[in-house]
Amino acid sequence: MEGHVKKLFVAAILLAAPLAARADAGVRLGLEANLVNHDSNTGTHWISDNWPFAGDIMLSYWTPGSIVSFDLELAEEFYFSTPAGSNTRIGTVIRPGVRISPPVIPFYIRAALPLNVENNGFDRALLDLRVGAGINIPLGVAKLYLEANADFPLSSKDTGTISTSAFSSQAFWLGAGLDFRL
Repeated sequence: MEGHVKKLFVAAILLAAPLAARADAGVRLGLEANLVNHDSNTGTHWISDNWPFAGDIMLSYWTPGSIVSFDLELAEEFYFSTPAGSNTRIGTVIRPGVRISPPVIPFYIRAALPLNVENNGFDRALLDLRVGAGINIPLGVAKLYLEANADFPLSSKDTGTISTSAFSSQAFWLGAGLDFRL
């Protein structure tokens, strides 16, 4: 029995090594703008209300064939025009996710689970759902990406004055930047 397990283990390593060798890593740098945000507690806010933006950096692991990537994104959200009584910084978000990019066409879809690790005084849910789509424009050593995303809270939170529940708010983002493959 032990001999068969060793042989299966060696066979698995021999099959996995060429697949792992063809995988790619990537780094993506960008800026995104919150175009519109609707919350059942505070109503609808447009980009021109406070100019909410986020700077993003994403690390990606592309599987062989470059169709699926597993991503880890770090975003720092901030206001260009701070609302009265608020901070310039909105907070820090970590977004583990996945992208699916069909071969040949420069289109992809994306899903992530943003974790609001720091709220900086804002009432936000801990966990969100982000779904989006984008296009890649090749520029030689990098690709320019344009991406549209929608965020929805998945967790509930009640502070006594503000109550957030799953899908009680929506935020729509538009982002752009450079995507590098290593």
